Amino acid sequence: MSKGFLRAAFAAFALSGCAMPGLRYEPPVGTAPEPARPAYSVQRITPQLLAGMRSAAVDTPLVSAPLEQALSNYTYRVGPHDVLNIIVWNHPELTLSQAQSAVLGGLTGSLLVTPPMSGGSGFEVDSRGNIFFPYAGTLHVAGKSVDEIRLMLQQGLQDYSKNPQVNVTVVTFRSETYQLAGAVMRPGLYSLTNVPLTVSQAIVSAGGEIRSVPTSGAGTITDLTSLPLADLSHVTLISGSRREVLDLRRFYEFGDQTQDRLVHPGDIIQVPNNTDDYVHVVGEVLRQGNYPIAAGRLNLAQALGSAGGVNLVTSDPARIFVFRGAYDAPQVYWLDARSADAMLLATQFQLEPQDVV
Repeated sequence: MSKGFLRAAFAAFALSGCAMPGLRYEPPVGTAPEPARPAYSVQRITPQLLAGMRSAAVDTPLVSAPLEQALSNYTYRVGPHDVLNIIVWNHPELTLSQAQSAVLGGLTGSLLVTPPMSGGSGFEVDSRGNIFFPYAGTLHVAGKSVDEIRLMLQQGLQDYSKNPQVNVTVVTFRSETYQLAGAVMRPGLYSLTNVPLTVSQAIVSAGGEIRSVPTSGAGTITDLTSLPLADLSHVTLISGSRREVLDLRRFYEFGDQTQDRLVHPGDIIQVPNNTDDYVHVVGEVLRQGNYPIAAGRLNLAQALGSAGGVNLVTSDPARIFVFRGAYDAPQVYWLDARSADAMLLATQFQLEPQDVV
């Protein structure tokens, strides 16, 4: 028996923790036991698997009852610095001209000289949430809808006019805002209006997502064939203490309303870029490396092609694997690419960010 065999046998017993007569291996004090490996299964990439993935992607309910209800129940609430247009029908003396508004504004400090959008004068809600209206006095309107303000004015004008007919509209929206940041054309602070707004609509209203990077020598974003920047699959919505990640690509491609939300005052919408969205191709390929997911799409065949293909000398095309997910819940997919038609399956298998091929 050779000394090399004895050394190998001793090492095997020591590493396995087995005991020999007169010899016992003890792990170092304070060494944590090795965590249990998570259970996982290997799914073979077949036409049936791909059909199931496509079905799961398309058959998601397209209509969101909670979103539809939120849109139908939406009511704009007036707040400080909003500007109201107030008209009392058959009482032109209460529909102030700009000159009258300037005089009264100097006296009361409550009226704002604003070129009206509908022909009347603008009444700015002050920082305390109040407006002053002739004969009705000072009214606290913050947090109220235009219908509620209209009723307040009708009640306040009862002594001046029998059954006054009042119309109230918001002509300048300033109090309720949301923030839109990240890979959109015009990020910034935006005002909510009396028209309900969803996250997808907010992105469109800001010029849409950034779809390309500037070309060399160009000062504007013009090259639509360059690497897209917006990652619509991971749009973050922060609403109060709640944080959600929305896959708006599903909304834009399939009309999946379950991925859209109503925007509320104070919401923050973050559209990330996809410059960190890569798949990692390792093993017996010609060019190992990290490859970007362009336009939110990269299939297995494209990734292998970007890596120069498999090494025809050292690789085993029967064992191409895709590892996905977190360590505690991994997903493993297996492609047997020994036949040429198997690569057609690879063209239909979509990769996700941080996949390892």
